[in-house]
Amino acid sequence: MTEVIDVHQHVGAPAALTGSGVEQPLDDEVRGRVGAMDAFGVDWAVIQPTQMYLRPAGNRDTMALNDSVAKLRALAPERFRVAVGTVEPLTGAQGLTEVNRCMEELGLHGMSWHHRFQGCYIDTPLMRPLLARLAELEGVAIIHVNSESKLEAAWRLAKLAREFPQIEFVALDAFFSFEESEHALDICERVPNILWDLGGPLLSWPAAWAMVESWILEHGAHRLAFSADIGYGRSPLQRPHLLDRILESGLTDDDKAAILGANARRVFARFLNG
Repeated sequence: MTEVIDVHQHVGAPAALTGSGVEQPLDDEVRGRVGAMDAFGVDWAVIQPTQMYLRPAGNRDTMALNDSVAKLRALAPERFRVAVGTVEPLTGAQGLTEVNRCMEELGLHGMSWHHRFQGCYIDTPLMRPLLARLAELEGVAIIHVNSESKLEAAWRLAKLAREFPQIEFVALDAFFSFEESEHALDICERVPNILWDLGGPLLSWPAAWAMVESWILEHGAHRLAFSADIGYGRSPLQRPHLLDRILESGLTDDDKAAILGANARRVFARFLNG
């Protein structure tokens, strides 16, 4: 059986998205997520905090959010086998302290950023000390490259990946527009330490998937990964279009297995037991 890994799930969004200030109990969130994963055939997921969270208490709110990620993982460790925290680059030294806490005290496996919601460019100088410390701790860096934001331009991530070749980066949201998808694939050919999440609505469009499939047939599937678009555990949920695109494609079984799980397992191998 092909292992299916979802590399893109967020924790802690409802209060920020609705302005209600009321979060779903973690037990309920786990049940909803695991139920969706079971329905879609997802074996396990990589979880990270939302970066759309309320911050009236500043870094204390960031710490509480990272605590929630660690607690959610502890409730179902076999289904959320990799978990990362977040940190605000604009908090300076406080951010560096939180990287240490996430990795050394909470037992998380890396850090994630969504710079359009954090008020700075991907390649701001403020990211350098955070990534340098992450490299020392052997953590992964998960970074969103949404095509709608110049703050999150994919070329900015490519700069960081070249500057920190010892870090495995995971790029999320690159395939939300046709042109930016082409740009991501071009970078994929040239920068080896970025794993690219194929999730997003664009690839539900047959012509867009045909472009990606054609690229894979020429260049290989070793830097691409699957996400189920479960996102924030919203309900009702639909079977991921991307899953069917991959399974029904003309790709080889090895390429399908690589995208669905093997590539992610390789990137996160040092955090896995078995």
